[in-house]
Amino acid sequence: MSAVLTPDTVSANNPVTDASVPEFLVKMGLELPADQLPEYTGFLKGIWEVWNEVDGMEDYVPAVDETRFPRLNVHRPTNEENPANAWAWRVTIEDQENKGGLLQGKTVCLKDNVAVKGVPCLVGTDFITDWVPNTDATVVTRILKAGGTVLGKAVCENLSLWGASNSAATGPISNFHAQGYSAGGSSSGTAVLVARGDVDLGIGGDQGGSIRMPASKNGLVGLKPTTGLVPYTGVASLEPTLDHVGPITRTVLDNALLLQAIAGADGIDDRQQAGCPFPTQVANYPELAQLGVKGLRVGILKESLNCPIHDQRVSDLVVRAASALAELGATVGEVSVPMHRRAPDLWAVIGRLSSAVSWTAKNCGRRQLFLNDLNDKMVPVTQGRFDKLFPSGVNTIVNGLWAWEHCPPTLLGKATNLVRKLRDEYDKTLDDFDVIITPTIPILPQRLAPQDASPAEQMASAAGLTLNTSAFNLTGHPALTIPVGVLAPDDGEPVRLPVGMQVVGKYYDETVLYRVGQAWSTAHDWQSF
Repeated sequence: MSAVLTPDTVSANNPVTDASVPEFLVKMGLELPADQLPEYTGFLKGIWEVWNEVDGMEDYVPAVDETRFPRLNVHRPTNEENPANAWAWRVTIEDQENKGGLLQGKTVCLKDNVAVKGVPCLVGTDFITDWVPNTDATVVTRILKAGGTVLGKAVCENLSLWGASNSAATGPISNFHAQGYSAGGSSSGTAVLVARGDVDLGIGGDQGGSIRMPASKNGLVGLKPTTGLVPYTGVASLEPTLDHVGPITRTVLDNALLLQAIAGADGIDDRQQAGCPFPTQVANYPELAQLGVKGLRVGILKESLNCPIHDQRVSDLVVRAASALAELGATVGEVSVPMHRRAPDLWAVIGRLSSAVSWTAKNCGRRQLFLNDLNDKMVPVTQGRFDKLFPSGVNTIVNGLWAWEHCPPTLLGKATNLVRKLRDEYDKTLDDFDVIITPTIPILPQRLAPQDASPAEQMASAAGLTLNTSAFNLTGHPALTIPVGVLAPDDGEPVRLPVGMQVVGKYYDETVLYRVGQAWSTAHDWQSF
């Protein structure tokens, strides 16, 4: 059938009528000559027939070998099994054919936006309630083939869009080090399960800091890899240009090990760019991580130390920790990237406008795996489902869709072009320095806002968290957080809360980040530094 001409026969369910074209044009403030309307109506009827044929075809998703990788004991954990409220679903999956591998003997949890066939996925929300994925994410297959044992899905924040740990529909999660304080988000459950020792390794996702923030808040090591280095295939997307998936672990060497197992192009994810290695070309990160920092040039980013929201004690501690690298043979100095301060503003354009489109299943222009089984459940946005959203989700949808109606149509494109300028400024600095250092989060973990707090109170409780992390989701540079100390909160409570130091490097230079992290962690005990 021609995709242009009027069809010879029309399906009984073809929705196009003689009024369809003129009514649509009126909404757009446009019109066609009256004598042409029947012809364009016929063209629309014809193309709808083609679209309907495609819609009726069986979807195509990566096959899963459930004989080799059986899903055993799939269940929602009881309260007794889940004392930290950090498990979303439990399952045991391991390779039945190949024994051995990089991750042999290691247990792993997955952020609950990572697709695992046959295991319900909550994505932290009641906005959807019955998504059971029909395929496995690439990272899942790679973990299993490397000998790892998947023990379940870790709670993530509501629609994977919140930096504190109180938005999940399954209830709040406390910081591992202090009950009632935020564990960070959106990979909150992953961080807490790793910190507790319930699993050896964890997979998180990161669009604005959602690996690094919970890792930092719980005294862990978290890596947002170079964009595309770890395939995002089969992970629920917020916005493709911001999406990253990566490891959360207790040690730098474990982090490097997990990255080695999951990194490399998969031929599906179009986030992968020039320079991305194939799996067989991935570096031996654990071995290279132990080369030390002698001769490395370390730059402490001035603009990251006095963010609009910051705790000077955090900045001072991170400066002291970074300066200690000089004792290990590095050269340490100060660098300035003035545009770093504008990065959160650029994220606010791309994150809001693009996320609103993604959530209404209108994301286009991509070559990747679309999770259509999830998209079918995301739309339409009915009042009853809208009422179940956490304020961060409501705010994103309202902000984003309003902007598409009322802001200049070039706003998203301008923000995207300015991200290139931001990346160029970091790259210029990285021509002279091997890594850039910032506080991961400019403040200490805050107390969790109560469940009945107003939207304004909830939004205020996460203010400032991504001021140093979101920039590198925009630009795609790899960023590692390691714990470098503890501080007391200013509310007088007798607890000590972790402080993370973020190490940022050149594209695909994760090895240098691990060298810095391993050298520092070997030389210092972060809990007493």
